[in-house]
Parts: sequence; C-alpha cells; structure tokens
Amino acid sequence: MNFKEAAARFERSESGSDAFKHLYKDAFALMSGDVENAGLYFVIGVAAHSYVNRYEDQGVSGEFSDRAKAIMAGFNSKIIQGLAADAQTRLTLLGEVAAEYQLRVSEF
Repeated sequence: MNFKEAAARFERSESGSDAFKHLYKDAFALMSGDVENAGLYFVIGVAAHSYVNRYEDQGVSGEFSDRAKAIMAGFNSKIIQGLAADAQTRLTLLGEVAAEYQLRVSEF
C-alpha cells in the first residue's frame, strides 16, 4: 500500500475513530519502507493517532466527526502533493501541515 491508497481508503471510510485508526497505522507502516518521506507519514500518523486517543471511547456528533475527517483529508492532499514534488516543495508542504495541525486544529 502507498500513501495515496491509504488516503483514498480514509476518504471512503465513514467518519469516526476507525478511519483515523487505519490511517495512522498505514502512515506509520509506510515509514519503514520509505525513510526519505518518513516525516510526511509521521505528521499524518501523529495527527490521526491523536484523534483516536482523544475520541475512541467517546461519542462525538456526526458533524464534529465529519469536520475532523475533512481537516485530515486536507492534510492528506497536501502530503500527496508533496510526495510528487521536489524536495523543497515537499519540505514546505510538510511544514504547512505540521504548523496548521499544531497551531490551528483543536479538534484532535
């Protein structure tokens, strides 16, 4: 499986912690086979894992879950774009995802 396939599976999944759980497991698994891009996978894995840790045993509204999934799908899109780009663009997109997650996302 590559990241594009993992991101597509995430988008096809129903909103909720199971989708995030599959995503972080896929992202962390990809790290060992593609060390050059491990940072890209790591930031997605950490964000998805955070959602699971925070909400796995809690009921959240469908609206909240859909919003969180849309945020993560946006991150995934940037990572996919980075994987197809030169090293400088890849690093810039990684920085954008990391900064947005840390500074602007309160959902997870």
